[in-house]
Amino acid sequence: MTDEKMTMQSLIDGARRSPGRVVVPCADNDEALEGVAMARKEGIVSGGTLIGKRADIEVVARNVGLSVDGFEILERATPAESAAEAARRLARGQDDLLLKGQLDTKVYLGAILEKELALVPPGQTLAHVGVLEIPGYHKLLVSTDGGITIEPPLEQKLQLVENVLHVCRGLGVSRPKVAMIAAVEKVNPKMTSTVHADQVVKLAREGRFPGAVIEGPYDFYIATSAEQARIKQVEGEVCGDADALVFPELTSANVFWKTVHRFVKGAKLAGIVAGAKVPIVLMSRADSSETKYLSLVLAAFLKRRL
Repeated sequence: MTDEKMTMQSLIDGARRSPGRVVVPCADNDEALEGVAMARKEGIVSGGTLIGKRADIEVVARNVGLSVDGFEILERATPAESAAEAARRLARGQDDLLLKGQLDTKVYLGAILEKELALVPPGQTLAHVGVLEIPGYHKLLVSTDGGITIEPPLEQKLQLVENVLHVCRGLGVSRPKVAMIAAVEKVNPKMTSTVHADQVVKLAREGRFPGAVIEGPYDFYIATSAEQARIKQVEGEVCGDADALVFPELTSANVFWKTVHRFVKGAKLAGIVAGAKVPIVLMSRADSSETKYLSLVLAAFLKRRL
């Protein structure tokens, strides 16, 4: 039996069946609250908590058409205080989904990583995992890590693979196909990306990732195009049919995400932080309201599947 083909619309339909409460630290961000308004209108978000300076939050909410009925507004003076309160509410189960507002990623992640809250298992690596629906590709494409891990060593890269497999399975992919991305498909000792990819693949063959297919190093062409793989004389199950791309470091993954967002007409993108006990939405303050909305959809869809 084959897996049901998932689309962004599938995620929206599934998320509507399990709406959640969202908490937004430093909620005076137009795109964040517009994304919340969209999610509420579509039945993805049932209410939640907006944290920061009340007057600023109320102005933004009015500007984007978000009624604050059903939302608690908590006054906090600084981004650090806002982020800490949001993380506490998530840990206590008062809210289900966490969306980054108008604050720096370092402050946001610092609150999530607070040991006393136990939102992140000891030793776990957090990673930004994107889910993209791209015209011309035949299924959703998962990517990591364009937001958190800068230059992951091998052991950390293995955890990134675990995170991306976890998300793939949450999306209903029973046997995920993962491409370890590099600039070339041959191992070159001078290119750490190819060496790491080769080591990850060898460990996968030894049983490190049961129920998954891990191949590489593959360039982007090979991972996503069977024809390009044929031209390059590369054979494998993942060739042209990758469910997930694990990029070698943050810059390449980040550029991939932003290039799709900026230039691919009709593309739809969503992203979460994987590796925590609950899905966490971490998007750039400059990401569109639609991307933040779809990221809330993804988080709501996955919150009972991770």
